[in-house]
Amino acid sequence: MRDIDWQDGMAHPAIQLLRLIMDNIPQAIFWKDRNSVYVWCNRNFANDAGYENPEDVSGKTDFDLPWTQEEAEWYRKIDQQVMETDTPIYQLYETQTHADGQITWVVTNKMPLHDPEGNVVGVLGTYEDITELKLKEEELRKAREELEIRVQERTAAEREQRAFAEALREISTTLNSTLNLNEVLDRILTEIQRILPHQMATIILVEGQKGCFVRARPAGSANEGEWFEINKYPNLVKLLETKSPLIIHDVVKDRQWVHYQNTHWIRSYLGAPIIVKGEVIGFISLYSDKPHFFDTQKAERLMAFASHAAIAIHNAKLYEQAQELAVINERQRLARELHDAVSQTLWTASIIADVLPVLWDKDPEEGKRNLEQLRKLVRGALAEMRTLLIELRPSSLQQTKFVDLLHQLAQATMSRKKMEVRVITAGNEFEIQPETKLSLYRIVQEALNNAAKHSFATKTEINVLFQNSHLRIYIEDNGRGFDPNNPQIHGMGLEIMRERATSASARLTISSTPGKGTKIEIFWPQTSNGE
Repeated sequence: MRDIDWQDGMAHPAIQLLRLIMDNIPQAIFWKDRNSVYVWCNRNFANDAGYENPEDVSGKTDFDLPWTQEEAEWYRKIDQQVMETDTPIYQLYETQTHADGQITWVVTNKMPLHDPEGNVVGVLGTYEDITELKLKEEELRKAREELEIRVQERTAAEREQRAFAEALREISTTLNSTLNLNEVLDRILTEIQRILPHQMATIILVEGQKGCFVRARPAGSANEGEWFEINKYPNLVKLLETKSPLIIHDVVKDRQWVHYQNTHWIRSYLGAPIIVKGEVIGFISLYSDKPHFFDTQKAERLMAFASHAAIAIHNAKLYEQAQELAVINERQRLARELHDAVSQTLWTASIIADVLPVLWDKDPEEGKRNLEQLRKLVRGALAEMRTLLIELRPSSLQQTKFVDLLHQLAQATMSRKKMEVRVITAGNEFEIQPETKLSLYRIVQEALNNAAKHSFATKTEINVLFQNSHLRIYIEDNGRGFDPNNPQIHGMGLEIMRERATSASARLTISSTPGKGTKIEIFWPQTSNGE
């Protein structure tokens, strides 16, 4: 048997054309004999092996090329497997170390070579560089991981990153489960201990060029509530300017570091800005008594945590602002109610009281009628004042029974509206939580306002039925009614009534027909804990 001599046929035009094609395809091609000695390769393979000419590779083994010892042994092992079993192996993923030290990933195919008699005389191999694809896969699986780390270390890092992401999702849920700013700040310092070890942590909120320590842990490690100029602390200035995390590995060697009160034990620092809509609203700072305690990974995690904290703080602040605005709007509403209802009622009563003595002398019967009118006005004003006082002091809802509230509301409504209101109750009244009681009260209040103002009703009846497990309220008036399909009815506050019913976990049903009045049913199921 005579081995094929590639060199002998090099002068043949067909061989030259084939060689030209093989030198210009993107894959690397090689041919080994039975002893895994290289017989031939194309130019791509030679370049990977550190040679300019493919002929320089001929006669060499994998141990003569720049592969590592492990790689060379692995390549030869696969060669022998292919030749001994006479079976090709495809899609083999392996690493390859080049002459310049670069490590690449390749996908290799190896097939047995046969002589004319069918005997295996060598192995033909091809491979393609898939390093770029492999790197992209690794980037998707593990952010910020160095590509040279071993597969086992990368897997462990991915698992750790996944655990951090899961913890961060749980933390985000915890932070956003309350809209109370103080609770949010406390939870930030509590939750950050789960993912980033430290000796001390502070939260600083920013207003203009000033900062305020709003939280510190351990408590007392910083002067909470103290305002200071940010430009006095270079680390905070840098956080404000760069909007990126900052690591100071050793504050002793940092000439610009400024210690807070009683913090000379600090050796390393990690800080991250709290950013909302591109604006820095505060800082989260961590401190350690060990130099070089914080690294880039911890900085990235603190920044990720700070982004979740920013959302929670922003939502809590918006809620506070909404609460303040709601208080202002409620005060303005009560002021209008006081002016429109009580003031006018008392003014009318005052006029009647002034003319009553003279009127009584002239016509006692007319005097009695005006006296009765005066009595109704005074009682109505008193009921109106009680209603306004309850609304000014929601805590009064806890001391006032729900039915009593409805009677006061009916009396107040009749004092300023030409409409008769009756409240009929049945069953044993049970305790209703203040928030629910207020929502139900507001629905009835809005229904009475609609009956008088929009339906021009002269009579409205409120039936309240207390049963063992639920409460039903029926409100029916004799007004002109309305068409529920008319979009203009939304101006009657029906959507607000529905929102209040939803907040109270109640079911609201409104039915009306033009010319036949309006019926409203409120159904509220009481649970075992009274809520």
